[in-house]
Amino acid sequence: HMNQEHTLCICNHSGEVDWLMGYTLLERINGLTGCKGLIKQEAKYLPVVGWLMWFSDYLFVSRSWKKDQSTIAKTCKVWAGYLPLHSPNYYVLYAEGTRFTAAKHAASVKFCSERGIEPFQHVLYPRTKGAIEVISQLGGSLGSVQNVVYAFPGSNTPTIKTMLAGQSTDIDIYFRRIGADEVPSTDPAEISEFIVQQYRTKDELLDYHKTHGKFPGPTVPLPRKIRSLVIFYIWALVTVIPGNGFMVWLMVNECYKMLALITLVYVIGGVVANKIISAAVMSKAFVLRYINYREARLQFQVYRSLKHSLGKFAVKNFMTMPEILPHRIPILTSFF
Repeated sequence: HMNQEHTLCICNHSGEVDWLMGYTLLERINGLTGCKGLIKQEAKYLPVVGWLMWFSDYLFVSRSWKKDQSTIAKTCKVWAGYLPLHSPNYYVLYAEGTRFTAAKHAASVKFCSERGIEPFQHVLYPRTKGAIEVISQLGGSLGSVQNVVYAFPGSNTPTIKTMLAGQSTDIDIYFRRIGADEVPSTDPAEISEFIVQQYRTKDELLDYHKTHGKFPGPTVPLPRKIRSLVIFYIWALVTVIPGNGFMVWLMVNECYKMLALITLVYVIGGVVANKIISAAVMSKAFVLRYINYREARLQFQVYRSLKHSLGKFAVKNFMTMPEILPHRIPILTSFF
């Protein structure tokens, strides 16, 4: 069924570069040109890569449901207009909404425990609103849903930094096809349950992989293509070699101002790209800092009121009471 139908790929977000591994897989099965997906809107500002996503009809979301609902509906109508025989597409969805980390997993476990849901061990509890909208809008244009599971053998999960450092990595990718007739597409509650069940299956498969070092079922190795190597060297000849040659020419001719300017542009570009990629973490940190600020401001107002009514000495004793002290320390810390 590969490259013969529109399919929605529901993936786990295990790290920074699992999406890149998915690109590599699609390239080896000649499906990369039909790849589209939901991605945070900051990514469209990435040089070259973000622009290509924009031209390829990717769906950029802001993580605000009021804004995203109409965007998802509009983009899905465009996706549904593609004819499978001429342009079979892979719609990639990371329903967790963010990559897996220890802190986010703890928050996911807490969320499940508070609602009487069995916590996931290797994935985060999925956010189903976007998935419900996608499946509802695409409707009969989907030929299947693929439950895709990424797993990195061992304990070394690759990052962008390790890849730029030239460190190689292995990845196991599990595919399970679910026919369109088995996928609910009208009832939001049924679609939500379907998405959660896919992540429950992912959790079980990742637990199996952790124990056995592989996924169950037959393994299909995908060899590298010589075409990819040829394209890489062509781009190296066009960009890397002339660029390095120009830098050497600047050094030989002592054009230090131009050299410094180019270096500065590269550094700023690298910092901006890193900030965009880490936007999800930054936004959460900002929200927590804002909450701490609001709590600190509220406690300062309480302190000022008590000082006015009880006197400075009484307030000092009040703020150092055992039941108050644990709450006062993080609040005071937030001021600095």
